[in-house]
Amino acid sequence: LSLLFAGTVIADDSTCGATVASNGGRRIGIVVDSSGSMGSNDPQDLRITAGKSLAASLVTTGGTPDQVTVVDFDSSAVVLYPLGSPSSAGPSFDTIDSSGGTSIYSGIELAIDELTRGNSATAGVAGVVVLTDGSDSSVKPLIEQLVRAKGLGIRVSFGFLSPDSSPSSPAVLAAILETGGVFSTFQDSLALKTFISSVVSHGLTSSDSAASGSVLLPGLTIVGNVSSAAAASYTYSAIAGEALNFTVNALSSQSLSVKLSDKTASTDVKTQATDAQGTAGILYTPAGAATLELSVTTTNATSGLFSVSLGSSVNRTFDLCTPNNTTINNGTNPNITIPTGTGGVPSPTSTVIQITGAAVSIKARLAQGVIPMLLVAGAAVL
Repeated sequence: LSLLFAGTVIADDSTCGATVASNGGRRIGIVVDSSGSMGSNDPQDLRITAGKSLAASLVTTGGTPDQVTVVDFDSSAVVLYPLGSPSSAGPSFDTIDSSGGTSIYSGIELAIDELTRGNSATAGVAGVVVLTDGSDSSVKPLIEQLVRAKGLGIRVSFGFLSPDSSPSSPAVLAAILETGGVFSTFQDSLALKTFISSVVSHGLTSSDSAASGSVLLPGLTIVGNVSSAAAASYTYSAIAGEALNFTVNALSSQSLSVKLSDKTASTDVKTQATDAQGTAGILYTPAGAATLELSVTTTNATSGLFSVSLGSSVNRTFDLCTPNNTTINNGTNPNITIPTGTGGVPSPTSTVIQITGAAVSIKARLAQGVIPMLLVAGAAVL
């Protein structure tokens, strides 16, 4: 870390948001939104950069290399790169523009068609990653394609760039989770690279190795499910002096207990119960680099939803890393900046929701847009 005290603290961070851990043999579809709204929501075309970095992270050597297909959608969809080697997929992203409507289902439909081409088996070895900024104009066919993906064993993950935090259909969210995928919302296109790291950590397919627990990454929004039979846990790799604000909100009528532990120091920092409004908050600033674990439990037998938010005084970026620790360029890697004059802990800037059991309906708070939406089903590891 390099510290510059002339008004701003700068830190050079090359933390791996995800390590590519696969023996290959996967079939991955990258589905990219090219609707008109992307012109203003993603003026730097960071979704294209993120898509390229995801393709570059796939296995291209060994006995069974990965395969990838690239699909562009707006009012309709087109296959830009038929299923083939990831090593040649990069240039196909350069034709993606920003015009037209939003027909997400058509993009997923074409991706599934490519992944199943030649009647190839997909169960456990195929996944689709969608990069978009809006809800589908046709909900029913989108759900139909998600149900189709689930039946074929294809994991579907969504990254929603949603500056206004507009709500999505609870039925769509449930269908995404049923595939075993991630649904993540973020307010800034700069978080696209973090989203890619999150998806790779979670596992692009159900056969990808994953550890128990989920990783909190700044800039993303995720929602989780907890019951007395299934607790939820999250980890975060903090740097020295990083002021953190962990906030948990119950989205169902249940009481939650939230505990933060510093695994590096082998100490429990604090345990906090949700208040009458269903909120619990824990502030912590580690003196040194630390691995932190946040656990959420309940005594309720019936499962319910909650959100986990992480506010940080540091704007960190996370790159993809290969098993041999080779960094893959996941977009621009700006320096970390700690704003001056921030003596207190910032408000939450990321929320994570982990679904550990069956998908359930999203209740009033999601429908009202009270929380930004990001659903992660399954486990993730940083």
